[in-house]
Amino acid sequence: MRLLALALLFAAPVSAWAAEPPSLAAAALQTGWALLVVIGLILTLYALARKRLLLGKIGGKAITVVELRPLAPKTTLALVEVRGREYLLGLSPAGIHLLAEVSTNAAPDAPDFAALLAESK
Repeated sequence: MRLLALALLFAAPVSAWAAEPPSLAAAALQTGWALLVVIGLILTLYALARKRLLLGKIGGKAITVVELRPLAPKTTLALVEVRGREYLLGLSPAGIHLLAEVSTNAAPDAPDFAALLAESK
């Protein structure tokens, strides 16, 4: 029995040598299918991660980041709108600080910049 197993073990590589190598077209087709399978798996995992881990937007639209302005490598000014009111926030490694509540409605009698510039001349 052991002799038969050894004979089969040594005969297997001989049969591999006897097989013809695949053609270039067959190899390209096989590689293309493998690539499509890998891309499909990546896209499926991405979609599942977005859905399960909530990487997309969460819920409603009560809070909107209007604009971000970096000031230094780790400090940023953020203009944030919360339920119709705008806030200017300072973001730094030390924390988040409310700098000002920004009024979006200008006073009706306030002159615009062009008018002020014309008056100063």
